[in-house]
Amino acid sequence: MTRALGIAIIISVAALGCRGTPPADFRSDSNTQSIASMDFDPLPRDPLGLDAARHAHHRAEIRRRLRFVDAIEPGSVLRATVHAVDAARIARGEVGVDELYEVGRVLFEHEFSRVDGLGSALDDDDDENAPHRSPFRRVHAGRSGGPETNGCASCHWRGGAAGAGSLQDNSFFFGDGDHVDSADARNPPPLHGAGVVEALAREMSAELQSARSRLLESASRRGEATSVELVAKGVRFGVLRARADGSLDTSSVEGVDADLVIKPFGWKGTFATLREFASESLAVHFGVETEDLVAARREHPGERPVEHGEHPGERPAARREHPGEHPGEHGELRAGQLTALVAYLAMLELPIVRPPPTVHDMAPAAANLAAPTATVFTDDWARGRRLFDEIGCANCHRPHLVLESPILSIRSDDGDHAIEIDLSRQGETPRIEYDARAGGYPVWLFSDLKRHDLGAGNASLSFDRGVAPAHYLTRRLWGLAGSPPYFHDGEKPSFDDAIEAHDGEASDARKAYRALGFEQKGAVRVFLLSLARTRRLIVP
Repeated sequence: MTRALGIAIIISVAALGCRGTPPADFRSDSNTQSIASMDFDPLPRDPLGLDAARHAHHRAEIRRRLRFVDAIEPGSVLRATVHAVDAARIARGEVGVDELYEVGRVLFEHEFSRVDGLGSALDDDDDENAPHRSPFRRVHAGRSGGPETNGCASCHWRGGAAGAGSLQDNSFFFGDGDHVDSADARNPPPLHGAGVVEALAREMSAELQSARSRLLESASRRGEATSVELVAKGVRFGVLRARADGSLDTSSVEGVDADLVIKPFGWKGTFATLREFASESLAVHFGVETEDLVAARREHPGERPVEHGEHPGERPAARREHPGEHPGEHGELRAGQLTALVAYLAMLELPIVRPPPTVHDMAPAAANLAAPTATVFTDDWARGRRLFDEIGCANCHRPHLVLESPILSIRSDDGDHAIEIDLSRQGETPRIEYDARAGGYPVWLFSDLKRHDLGAGNASLSFDRGVAPAHYLTRRLWGLAGSPPYFHDGEKPSFDDAIEAHDGEASDARKAYRALGFEQKGAVRVFLLSLARTRRLIVP
């Protein structure tokens, strides 16, 4: 099997060998200057085949070796990736998309330590006991994050790599730093299919903004007020009005900010790009600042890149400030490293719809065991799919949106470098596929990428980047079967509990589900269980 991606991660991994111990002179100042070729197997097409088994074992060995490297010289793995995906090399085209994916995966799986920048400088640097205190804090203090963990994979794991989190993985945003009930609980969302989601959002934003341009042109030409219904990929976002003087009235715009930019990341729909989402997540959850955040602060010294939450009706009187929280000139994660992490997220697999197997699909022993019910499950799945539409779930959880172009461009904040990913050809499988009948690439995400009012009972304590407390982005249901518990707070252990929690704009669908008979509800559950991820081999 060919190991095609000889990625130059600049660490002395080769000195370790596969089974050997490191040489005595391994601890040296030149450790991060020596280059060893870290070979990665190409991504297997069949996630359950022999190549996939070899790939999983090879990755496990890489993770193990990297931990040895970091144990001997803490911080060396993170420092090495700076050189492997240096922004200047990316700009010159010397780092391929597959290489960025692999380094991004290393960063996603990396366990950050104090040497890497873990922590948010809550303790006085002059306090001799500070290095011995825990760097973690369960409840966020205003805009300042925990940090509550030390790696992406520690919270994004349910259902597979980069999946959702369990209830214990919740974050508590915009609190007082001490009390859980002062904060808004947020369950880690699954990240699969993230690149396709950003691509969809960009096309929808372009469609809305094109409608705005045409509206302004029409109002100017006619010299009178006019309006347009905002629709993107069949999703309605209310009405935009233009006055004769060229000003806009956005009071009737729904489910999107006044800038008409679809923001598909975050429970509240607060981030337009994976880059923004990843950059803030690193700062909030680990206390690790990116070069992007440092540059933003330099450009806008009066603004905080990571915002305060603000409680409705009152602004918190005292938010603890932490002098020295912002490190260095470049931040703790460079622009190239962030690009690699974003490339990895963008190239994650697409979930699938996997109906229950029929008797003919099963192995003989399993078929004999399940024969009395196998056909019933299939019938229930089809009935549940119809009911999903009939009771109104699909009004917000739209089964699919059609992507026109599979190309996703990822650009650094300073415009220094950009990469393009063909989401139909690069990355993990399954990927999007062109459908001539649809005129594009159908994406079965079960969301409209729009914010909706879920009622006062679901309202958060704080505004999040101006989003109203009761408004939430429609959750993408793909992969749902492998990502309990459910809802934004992770407090709903079952499908029924999550459906019952819907209110506001979703109250009619909830009532319709309540009115279903016992067998009909079972059929809906069977359908929801088919929203899964592809089975694949994993070596811990």
